[in-house]
Amino acid sequence: MPDEQPASAPPRSGRFRPPLKATIAVLATAFALGVAAMPWWLSDPERLSRMVAKALPGFAGTVAIERARLGWVGPMVIEGISLATPAGGRPPISVSRVEVDHGLLGILLSAGDLGPVRVTGLDVAVTFDESHHSTLEEIFPPPPLGPEAIEPVAQRVPIRMRLAVDEAVVRITAPWTLEPWVSDPISIRAALAPNASGTFSEWSLEPVELLSDAQMDPAVSWGVLAYAAPVLADSTRSRGRFSLRLDGATLPVGDPASGSLSGVLAMHEVVVGPGPLVTNLLQSLPVNLPRPPDILVADESRVHFQLVDRKVRHEGLKFGLPLPGPGRRLDVESSGTVALDDRAVDLKLVLPIPADLRQDRPLLAALAGKRISVGVAGTLEEPEVVFDGSIRQTASEVATDLLDRVRGGQPPPPAGAADRRGEPGGPPSPPAPRDGDQAGNPSTGEAIVDVVGDVLEEVARRRAERRAAEADDQAPPRRGRLRQRLLRPPPAAQPPAAGQP
Repeated sequence: MPDEQPASAPPRSGRFRPPLKATIAVLATAFALGVAAMPWWLSDPERLSRMVAKALPGFAGTVAIERARLGWVGPMVIEGISLATPAGGRPPISVSRVEVDHGLLGILLSAGDLGPVRVTGLDVAVTFDESHHSTLEEIFPPPPLGPEAIEPVAQRVPIRMRLAVDEAVVRITAPWTLEPWVSDPISIRAALAPNASGTFSEWSLEPVELLSDAQMDPAVSWGVLAYAAPVLADSTRSRGRFSLRLDGATLPVGDPASGSLSGVLAMHEVVVGPGPLVTNLLQSLPVNLPRPPDILVADESRVHFQLVDRKVRHEGLKFGLPLPGPGRRLDVESSGTVALDDRAVDLKLVLPIPADLRQDRPLLAALAGKRISVGVAGTLEEPEVVFDGSIRQTASEVATDLLDRVRGGQPPPPAGAADRRGEPGGPPSPPAPRDGDQAGNPSTGEAIVDVVGDVLEEVARRRAERRAAEADDQAPPRRGRLRQRLLRPPPAAQPPAAGQP
């Protein structure tokens, strides 16, 4: 039986059939071409402008880009960027060049880290209108107030970066100034990253001397610096020099007002015209002081400010109100807060009463050397002076002391003596409040304040009449019974009559 031949094995074929191979090749080629074309597609200025406008949190304007060069490998360059208002006109923000260190591949592999980003030619042009609203508010509108108020929320963005801004320039134009204020070149270093909990992204600014010995101008004093120095608010005139230092800041993306920052505003020989704060203060004081033409901020005044709870808090601000006479002025110390959202103020002003007041006003002379304080509410545009009780308290203490002296037949203390009570050689301290006095019954203290003016004026009148009577040998005029009872010395004790115990 002949040997059987083994059956031959079927011929081996490729893993994929030829049509499938062709399809895969086409798809791979298309994918490669798409990947290669991605930078070209993103580099289109118009398409990139729309993407940037959508990516900016809270942005309501338009973005225009002139040129862009993007690639899988960095650096990437974008030139001629401008952020304009919907109405057009000069863009409030423009940038000459932005250079991103990482390319598209590096950004994808690092989950959104752009690396170092360098910005040159940043120009911020802020224009205010008569209502003190700026063009920046048109492209980044603040949250609405009142019944339609929407609480802003900090946002998380998918990118991180280390930002370096070199030689930026800020221009401020306002209807209350003739020429725009232009800053010296400013350099800033900041970083954008998620916060510690990872719930939102925030900007962290490094300490920097923003401005050094810059010119004070109404545009910058009212438009920017008034939050840290409210005496500058609504000032139509200002001159001098100032420096601005930022000690650091942390500002959440989408809600920077909820962040924190601190710094120092140093004012060098700054003179401003009196705004509503000074005008309302003078009108509310019991001393009739005329409205001065200028307000002198204390030489080398260093105002420390910080952003806390959506309010700018300041302390260390001192300014002087001119008084009659050469070189005399009333120095006022200011501290408190200004809200960023509605510019509401909550201030405390401390005023020292001059020690050399005129003797023909006994009440004021008795208050010489004292310190009084007043509160200020309302807004920066319309501040309202609110007396916190220190004036009434101080006057009540002085009035009690003077009435006790007058009833005891003692002359009132000389000017400046009120601040030396209890010291060696000075007048004695007023007695402690008794039952029914102002500590337990405020109406008694108020009555003393209301009466003491008339009483002290009568004391001064008696002095003048006595001097006139001694000079002209005339009898002093008759006085009212009420004042006689208040001013009459205590009666001497009468000896007992004969036959009485």
